Amino acid sequence: MKDRKILVPVDGSPLSIQTVKRLIALKDSITLPLTLLHVFDLGAISYRGFAEKDFRDIEKQALEEARQFVAGQQALFADAGMQVETLVVEGHPREAICKIADSGPYDLLVIGKHADTDLRNLLFGQVSNYVVHHTQCPVLIV
Repeated sequence: MKDRKILVPVDGSPLSIQTVKRLIALKDSITLPLTLLHVFDLGAISYRGFAEKDFRDIEKQALEEARQFVAGQQALFADAGMQVETLVVEGHPREAICKIADSGPYDLLVIGKHADTDLRNLLFGQVSNYVVHHTQCPVLIV
């Protein structure tokens, strides 16, 4: 995987944590810097009943928390001697990941996949499943 620009979506889930650990374990075999992408979804925040000013404060808080999260992920890589870039965007994760992967200079997208096969996954699909079927960028699922 040398000489490739790699996009890695991270979200703080156990799966994302496992993906980060695996990438750190493979540090001698992968291209640096990686780009860590964190997508925060304001649409998932229910804002009915909030005044507009209050919702703007909630948006600012969500953005700050997203930035702090990705900085923490970046620090994990730095502790392992790896340089990573970060990118924080607002949007629906599935669509945002595909858009960034296809519009950026990325040669590979590395994403984790849940092992569960419950009805919810069957009906609604996982982010990784969606990404595999809706991006032009090659995808590595871990």
